[in-house]
Amino acid sequence: MIDPTRYCSGIFSDVLDGLGYRRQVIDGLVANRPGLRLFGRARTLKLETLDTADERIRVGLGFLGRLGRRDVLVVEGSDDFAYFGELMTRLSLRQSLGGVVIGGLTRDAAFTRRAELPIFARGTSPRDIKGRGRVAATEVRVEIGGVLVVPGDFLFGDEDGVVVIPRAVAEEVFRRAAAKLEDEERIIALIDAGTTIDDLLDQVQEF
Repeated sequence: MIDPTRYCSGIFSDVLDGLGYRRQVIDGLVANRPGLRLFGRARTLKLETLDTADERIRVGLGFLGRLGRRDVLVVEGSDDFAYFGELMTRLSLRQSLGGVVIGGLTRDAAFTRRAELPIFARGTSPRDIKGRGRVAATEVRVEIGGVLVVPGDFLFGDEDGVVVIPRAVAEEVFRRAAAKLEDEERIIALIDAGTTIDDLLDQVQEF
């Protein structure tokens, strides 16, 4: 398993591009606070917009309670209501989740922006899910921002965005990402040493 503190989303996006996976970045998501990195395996939950008094809270919280370290909760949500706030953040911290990705809105921003839990969402709203939606399913394929996420896929997120790494190619992606990281560190060392641009381009294959 990789050390996420050494990587950035751009490296994984570049590697996936090279493997022919060119639509793996979820656009339009904003992190709850700068400096945090999200990494782990996708555990998915799907919401549906519905006028109902039963939000199926036991299904949603029961699922969250089964997650653990390096799991990333991935929610196909809604812009009609918020899902995930202070209480679920506290539960997720207790479960040592690797992060949360919400294809929709969250709330309790005054708390979540201070939390040591990476949370990526499209925005915030005080509107609750009650009477507006419910949990439809867990551990199913979900789609966020036009990107398919399958349970077991890997996700990496930082201030530039969130990248979905299909589990079928994850091992190869991590191998290539490690090599690319070494190349970039070598380029940085050359730049810091004062190497001219012409000499730099002669010494490296990609920039």
